[in-house]
Amino acid sequence: MVGHEQATQQPFLFVLALISAVLTIGYFWGNRHNKQLFLAVFEELAAVIKPEQKEYGNIGGTREYYVDFTLQKESPLARIDARFTFLPRHLWPYLPIALLTDKYDTLLMAVHFKETLRDEGHIIEANYAKLGKAKIANIDQLNKVFTKWGKCEYSLYYKNKNTYEKFMKLINKIEDPGVIRHIALLPGQKKCFILMISRKGQIAKDLAPVYQWMLSLD
Repeated sequence: MVGHEQATQQPFLFVLALISAVLTIGYFWGNRHNKQLFLAVFEELAAVIKPEQKEYGNIGGTREYYVDFTLQKESPLARIDARFTFLPRHLWPYLPIALLTDKYDTLLMAVHFKETLRDEGHIIEANYAKLGKAKIANIDQLNKVFTKWGKCEYSLYYKNKNTYEKFMKLINKIEDPGVIRHIALLPGQKKCFILMISRKGQIAKDLAPVYQWMLSLD
């Protein structure tokens, strides 16, 4: 009977070993792939911003990285920091769920201005807004219009006509926003937030005109 039990357990142990090996391979592959994606997008980001100093690192895991840029003294910006959040490619069993909920890798930039901006404003892609991840604290105090930008629908929130015209100038200048999903002007914090899909090969192209637009804000 003991020999029969051992024979019965052998296929089970083999399956467990195979699953463990596959998960281990997936873990190391996912970590390496996410890091390669981060480094590629980081170089694109630095090429657009051209910082005086740059620092980056991992945020206590395999999915998140940070970047801090110190800018030239003559820049109207104090500094820029960014946070990259990648899909859990190292966790193969969870990855299909993340593809349904998170959908894509993201890059969130926080642009710190030296001077206070005039008024609050947001432009946010409609499908991204439906995910419920973009919170606008005083949305009831802002005007709202819908506008077509590229192939997508965007919601434009603004407090006064000047802010509305600034956003429309950006929209008219750029035919397709590409990976841009949300731009937020927050005068109280002296910040502009930009949320993008972190997609290698598109960050520099899509961010460059938006970055130039930001440098002209007052």
